[in-house]
Amino acid sequence: MRRRIEIKLIDDNSKRHTTFTKRRKGLMKKAEEFCRKSDSTAMLLIFSSSKNCYGFGHPEIDYVLDRYEADSSSAEAGTSAAGAVTEMETRIGDAVESGRWEEAVRGLGFDAFDQLTAELENIRRQVAALQTKFAAEGWR
Repeated sequence: MRRRIEIKLIDDNSKRHTTFTKRRKGLMKKAEEFCRKSDSTAMLLIFSSSKNCYGFGHPEIDYVLDRYEADSSSAEAGTSAAGAVTEMETRIGDAVESGRWEEAVRGLGFDAFDQLTAELENIRRQVAALQTKFAAEGWR
């Protein structure tokens, strides 16, 4: 027979860290199992006490985020922006391929420059999320 245990803060730091690691992995497994059985999508972001971020997304974090953003923007604007490549994304892609960032920003007004900066920040967040994901999965 299973008993309920009281959930409370673990005082010993090393035991708390061990429990966090095991429970985090278990929670992610449960979320994945839930998504597979219910044909749904889900995303978990877990922040440790040492300020590390761990992410899980089914099928992937980027897919869930893109879907959420598309749903949010279509609810606000009345149209879906999913799948459309913006001018800023094209400029960034060209600059990454050629290494010529000056050309990417040439001719931009302040509003467009702010847009480019926001897009670059979004890319930075996505890369950080992937780094966290790979680190959580043990990739080095």
